[in-house]
Amino acid sequence: MNRPGAVVVGCRWLERQSELAFVARSIAGAATRWGPVVVLVPGDPGHREADGAFDLRGMGPVGAWQWPDGVPRDTTVIVDDLTPEVASMLSRAGAPSVLFLSAAEGNPDAAWHKLSLVEGDDPLGVHVPVNPLAERHRHHGFGFTDYLLVLSDRSGAHAEPPAAAAWLSAAFGDIDVVVVVDAVAWAWKGRALRGKVTVDTRMDLWRLLAHANSCVDLAPGAHIARECVEAMRLGTPIIVPAGSGPAEVHARATGGATFSDEAELLRGAAALLAEPRRADAAVSARRYADERYGDPVGLVGRVGTLLEQDRPPPRDAPAIH
Repeated sequence: MNRPGAVVVGCRWLERQSELAFVARSIAGAATRWGPVVVLVPGDPGHREADGAFDLRGMGPVGAWQWPDGVPRDTTVIVDDLTPEVASMLSRAGAPSVLFLSAAEGNPDAAWHKLSLVEGDDPLGVHVPVNPLAERHRHHGFGFTDYLLVLSDRSGAHAEPPAAAAWLSAAFGDIDVVVVVDAVAWAWKGRALRGKVTVDTRMDLWRLLAHANSCVDLAPGAHIARECVEAMRLGTPIIVPAGSGPAEVHARATGGATFSDEAELLRGAAALLAEPRRADAAVSARRYADERYGDPVGLVGRVGTLLEQDRPPPRDAPAIH
């Protein structure tokens, strides 16, 4: 086959709810503007499948990864989750240039590089799309706006809202609190359940984000905090747990709030319920998120520069079996 511009090792590629999969797809999409991209995913060795702009190739079952025959190794390899098994496969294959998004056990090879997505001197960033039409109309299931939106940190059916949502509903009895869990939005007021609606599409979630006073994300993503970025791009300030990594970086940079206990959560929510603090934070959040995550053309350029800098010289080598 022709030498690809990049090979993406997508351990999480098929996990549609994985933030790592979202990030890897964003970077892979940008890389397609610079050359063919081959994506390796869990699956039968030799299996090939089209996935939009990508050519998926099976690299074996979990724990038995192997570099597929016919896929060149003298190119940049981008890995979403650099597990020891993946590192072993890449070492056996002699991959000369490896970039990775996450590695639970550190960097096993000093020549391989971790991509900075949020923090650091020059984070790559990714494109996080939202539909601005979400701001025109509220979610069809609710007849109110300016609620406190809580993205839950749990799943399954529960008779009571998460503790953080219960605190908010008790403290601000005249404010609606909407809790999203397992693709269902539950509306609470004064600790009483008002009703629920399903969140069937991403557009439904964007509408909920766009018409909230603030978004409390109890379990933000560990890599870019995607839902926090979406909220900010739609002009909604965020409130996140202290120590939540990227989400905390976003909140501190935009006038949002962080909390480590009930009192801090309530103070942060109260501050954003007041004007002009809320309006200032909304403007700051939108500007910050649009500049860093709203420019797909910019991402293409950054990925192109990255691939050019990291691209190894071509070499001939036999396929690894």
